[in-house]
Amino acid sequence: MAAAQASNARAGAVDPAAARARDRVFKTTAAVSEESVMVADRLGSLLSLQARALSHERYALAATSAAAELARHMKCERVSIGFHVHGRLTVSAISNTQDFRAQQGTVRAIEAAMSESFDQRTTVVYPSRPGTSAKITLAHAALSVANAGTAVASVPIANRNRVVGVIVFERKSGFDDEALRVAKDATLFIGTVLALQHRADAPIGGRLVEQFIRRGQRMFGREFALWKLGALAVVAAIVLLALWPVTFRVVAPARVEGAIQRVVPAPIDGFLRSVAVRPGEPVQAGQVIATLEDRDLLLERDKWEAEIAQLDKQYREALTRDDAAQIAMVRARIEQAQSQLGLARQQLERTKLTAPFDGLLISGDLTQSIGMPVKRGQELLTIAPANEYRVIVEVDEQDIESVRRGQLARVMFAALPDRPMIVEVARLSPIATAQDGRNYFEVEGRAGADAPTAGDGLRPGLRGVAKVEIDERSVFAVYTHRARNWLRTMLWRWLA
Repeated sequence: MAAAQASNARAGAVDPAAARARDRVFKTTAAVSEESVMVADRLGSLLSLQARALSHERYALAATSAAAELARHMKCERVSIGFHVHGRLTVSAISNTQDFRAQQGTVRAIEAAMSESFDQRTTVVYPSRPGTSAKITLAHAALSVANAGTAVASVPIANRNRVVGVIVFERKSGFDDEALRVAKDATLFIGTVLALQHRADAPIGGRLVEQFIRRGQRMFGREFALWKLGALAVVAAIVLLALWPVTFRVVAPARVEGAIQRVVPAPIDGFLRSVAVRPGEPVQAGQVIATLEDRDLLLERDKWEAEIAQLDKQYREALTRDDAAQIAMVRARIEQAQSQLGLARQQLERTKLTAPFDGLLISGDLTQSIGMPVKRGQELLTIAPANEYRVIVEVDEQDIESVRRGQLARVMFAALPDRPMIVEVARLSPIATAQDGRNYFEVEGRAGADAPTAGDGLRPGLRGVAKVEIDERSVFAVYTHRARNWLRTMLWRWLA
């Protein structure tokens, strides 16, 4: 029983530390509640102020009403609202003043104070509050003196990260932290609405002028001067390069061909027996470069030789008998046999394909075709002179109009990158060639005396790139001529 009574006594006792903690919690809660009520009242006042401005359709009425309401709400002697128009700040509304234009001195002083805040892009308070950064306050001081020493605070109106106007508050009791916070909040709430209404009521011409001035200030102002100078230098360099005269060249694929290309055809029907040379190897005039099978022709030759021997015996016998008719008949048969023998021997000679002149075999690799049947007239081999070449430039049909005889071209071959060749345009083919999706004209070039030779590695079949020099044109004209031609074609197709 005694233990239970002691326990109840301890439970009924109050811990001093816990009591102090509860008191702190109650006080903090009360302070927070009081601050929340104050913030709610302030937001309600600001929303009411914004609603009053929105209740007017015209900017002038909205600004006058907002200035009067701000003066009443903040207990100010005067509240002035101004916006930046055509390069200068202009007062558009003053609280409790209907015709403020008559007070020119006061208006100029207010505009000067607005300009100070606008130029510094910050809130300016006069007299300056201790602990704040130094600002220019000459105009604010003059306005304060003119209004019997009232405190002046100018708060900029920002819209889209840009200062568009200023609200000037004049208050006898000065601006403490709370008053200055209320002024900034009020400007934030009401300033954007007034800026939109001011812009909406401005004439279209004025808005265009304002935009033009703003763009000009951004472009030619002092902000980002280095970047602007760099951009201007880049633009000037681009324009200079675009107008700089350069040599216009037509670029096209090129190939090397022999000045004379002789085809060695199959002289008779037969079969390929042997090949002595391969493409790329030199040949001499009269050299046997391939042979055809001649066994049938040898048999044919032997046949006619035997026939002639037999007829010769019959001819001598007819002479012995002095048989004139037999002599004439046998003589005719002998002549016929001799003709056939001559034909067989000639065909035997033709089975040996020989080079018509000194040169280079450029096509016809028959080493893997031994025994292949050939037809009379079939092209088997192609020979070109060893040191006589011509350069064929395949000029696209879009560029052929610019190419003329006598123009010079610089040709570089893949096999001779260190030995470019200078050629002169000698002939333009009048007929186009369609190949691999291209339509081009063959332009024949004549090489100069200093051109590479066979000893330097030049040979028929080499391919490269040719640049035909046309005339002097600007860089812009050189690099856009095809695009301009295409555009002309499209316009003609669509509009003609």
